[in-house]
Amino acid sequence: MNKIRMIVFLLIVMISAALLFGCTAPPQEQAEGGNKEDIPEGMMDLAMEDFEAVDFEGNTVKLSDYKGKIIFLSFWATWCPPCREEMPWMQEIYDEHKDQDVVILAVSPTSVEMRGGDDSDRAENQVRKFITENGYTFPVLLDKEDKAWSVYQQRGIPANYVIDKQGIIRYTIPGAFRSKEQMETFIENIRSIE
Repeated sequence: MNKIRMIVFLLIVMISAALLFGCTAPPQEQAEGGNKEDIPEGMMDLAMEDFEAVDFEGNTVKLSDYKGKIIFLSFWATWCPPCREEMPWMQEIYDEHKDQDVVILAVSPTSVEMRGGDDSDRAENQVRKFITENGYTFPVLLDKEDKAWSVYQQRGIPANYVIDKQGIIRYTIPGAFRSKEQMETFIENIRSIE
C-alpha cells in the first residue's frame, strides 16, 4: 500500500511541476550551431492565420502587417527560463536585420503570463518591466484576450514559428531556439526557396 501512495504522490508532484513550470526546453543533447541538421524535420507549408494584438504604444497590430518579411513569431512569458534564454539571440537577429526583410514578434498572451489568470493590466506591467530591464527593442505584442494564443498555442512555451514573406508558416519550433546560428539558418533557408 505504501508503494501505491508513493507512486500517486510522485505523479501528483510531476503533474503539478508540469503545470507550474509549463515551458518547454529543447533537449540538452541537441547540438548547437547553424547547420542544416539543426532544422527540425518536416518543413511546413501552412498559411498563417492573422490575428490582432496591441503594442506597447497601444496600437493595434495585425500579423498580416508584416507580410513581405520573414517573421519570427514567438509566444513567451517572463517567468519561462527557455524564453528568457532565447531572447538575447532574438535581439541580435533584430539588430542585424531590422532594416532588411526580417522581423521579430514576441507575443505575450495574458493567460500564459498570468499562469492561467486573466489580469491583462498586471500581465502588461510584468512584460513591460522585463523588456525594459533587459533593454530589448524588438516588437513585443500583448495578446490581452488570448486570441492569437488560441490559434497558435503548442504544448508549452516558448512556441516559435518562422513565417516566409508570402505568409506561409515554414517552421514550427516547440520550445526555444537553440542558438542565434539556428535562427540565421532559418533565414537563409527561407531566402533560398523564394
